[in-house]
Amino acid sequence: TPMEQNMTTIVFDHEGRQISIDSRLTDGSIIVSDNYEKFKFKKSELWFFCGDVSDFEGLTELNHNDKPTIAPDASAIMVRDSAVWLVTFNGEYCTHTPMKNSQSIGSGRCFALAALDFGKSAFEAVTYASTRDYLTGGKIVTYDIDSATFL
Repeated sequence: TPMEQNMTTIVFDHEGRQISIDSRLTDGSIIVSDNYEKFKFKKSELWFFCGDVSDFEGLTELNHNDKPTIAPDASAIMVRDSAVWLVTFNGEYCTHTPMKNSQSIGSGRCFALAALDFGKSAFEAVTYASTRDYLTGGKIVTYDIDSATFL
């Protein structure tokens, strides 16, 4: 089976307290799906992923400063108790960093962050990124942190 990748665009709008993510799943330059859910509820956490699909589950098992035997090729934005965390692997260990500002991760991150800078919502930022980044596309979903619901 092919290695399914999904460099994507995930935006955290700090002021609007919303996270948006696209649904495009790719394998190299091939679009596999434009309706792939790249988010997952796990216990009291909600995870939004980018990177290699096969590494998503393993990333949710790592705590801050864990040193995994196999390096995950994935990153995430995680919501727990209304707090937002950036979860990444720095080449040696896993980091969970509180997100205190608007931020974006994934292949379309620069386009999305620029859109936020120009006053766009998280949804509009991912929509804009999808016009410039071929790895971003499909259905865009938005999660409102304060109401704990998908819009």
